[in-house]
Amino acid sequence: MYINYELEYKRTESSKSSDQTDIFVQNCCDNIMESKLIVKNFGPIKEVELDLRNVNVFIGPQSTGKSALAKIYTIFKAPRKFFYKIGTESSALVLDHEKAIKEFKDVFVEYNILSFLKDKTEIKFESELHIFEYKDKTICYEPKLFNTITALEGLSADFEINKDAIIEGLSNIADKFVFFNIGASKILLSKDELDNNSAHNREYLNNLNSDNCKRVFDLIKSQEADLSTNTALYIPAERSFSNIIKKSALNLIKNKVPIPEHILSFGAELEKLDIKEIDLDFIQKGLIYKNINDEDKIYFEDDQSIMLTEAASGIQSLVPILTSILNKINVFHKSFVIEEPELNLFPSAQYELIQCLESNRRDPIPLWEDFGSIHTYTTHSPYILSALNNLLYAHKVRQKLYSSSRPDTKSFTDHYKDCDVLIKKIVKEVINPASFTAYQIKDGHAELIFDRENGLIDDNYIDEATDVINEDFDKLMELTK
Repeated sequence: MYINYELEYKRTESSKSSDQTDIFVQNCCDNIMESKLIVKNFGPIKEVELDLRNVNVFIGPQSTGKSALAKIYTIFKAPRKFFYKIGTESSALVLDHEKAIKEFKDVFVEYNILSFLKDKTEIKFESELHIFEYKDKTICYEPKLFNTITALEGLSADFEINKDAIIEGLSNIADKFVFFNIGASKILLSKDELDNNSAHNREYLNNLNSDNCKRVFDLIKSQEADLSTNTALYIPAERSFSNIIKKSALNLIKNKVPIPEHILSFGAELEKLDIKEIDLDFIQKGLIYKNINDEDKIYFEDDQSIMLTEAASGIQSLVPILTSILNKINVFHKSFVIEEPELNLFPSAQYELIQCLESNRRDPIPLWEDFGSIHTYTTHSPYILSALNNLLYAHKVRQKLYSSSRPDTKSFTDHYKDCDVLIKKIVKEVINPASFTAYQIKDGHAELIFDRENGLIDDNYIDEATDVINEDFDKLMELTK
């Protein structure tokens, strides 16, 4: 499905005066998919409260719980995939608590974190879709969007009396879920009306009646079910091993071979991918990954090749990341959890990899929960932070350039494109600070190391590792004086 965002912008632009604040840039400042994760007494984690956005970074020393938090996010983002079903005689969600607890623990076994669960473990995740909580060895689940839909559908039994309330409720949903908005407008508008409808216009809901409302509710229920079972793809640090096992991962899972199941699961995901070629020029000039006759190969500038499993460890580490991200580029909403993207890569290659990954991530426009992608990184590398900081700063610079005087001969859209071209000559992508968050995970807690006021990662934290090294160097120098 193609959405002409520029057309939507032009419609907005035509209705405003030249001295108004630009709505396009203003909207781009607020494109976030927010969720919250609270974890207490889980493995090395004592207590953390995380405000999660479209780009999330967990950094810290080894064995502090970065990966554990990333795995919890992966599990809790779509819990219904594991243990919920629709009632056979109603549209209610049914939970068999005994079965749910077993399957809950099975998932923790899959991600190799079951031993982290303690008697006093508490985990709570909240998004626009649901609240999912584990406390006192009990699971609680509140499907927020599902409950809203069910309540509105109940009102439709007396449609004429409740029409205004139903329309208001559906309008609120359409504000946050763009593909419901598009799908509902296709149901309620004729083709000619649809061509003239703005993506931000909800007036088409006035065409809702007792005959067509069932189709509208069926649409949003289907989309809610898809979103609530849409798990994040966990890309483990052991991904280079997946290159070896991916052709047999499903058999290894079936035969319960004692390899951590999340690694086998990732290998099984790699089996499904259909990426035939990736340009790796940012690692080495002329370097290309190709999948030929189901064989993974690395080609060099002179067209010589080796098997991927024979390539340098850095290449073996990054190819599974890129094949996963690029394969999902046409999926409108997807989350990726990428463990240690920096593995075996030179600092400049880490920088290029982050730019490549972020240039293939979509932000929602403007507050659409079902459009866009989420990248969550766990890392030990200050170079990863520096790379992300450059992309955050690039967003600020682009805004500043855009806010400068616009030539009379240029439209707002062309002026924006010119500013974007200038920035993209330096970096491949920008990151909206409103879409970003970064935490240091240490001593069982999480410290926000991202300054929301200036939109950048704390320089002191980025420099912290080199400060320790430099201090020791200075002390050694002192001994020679």
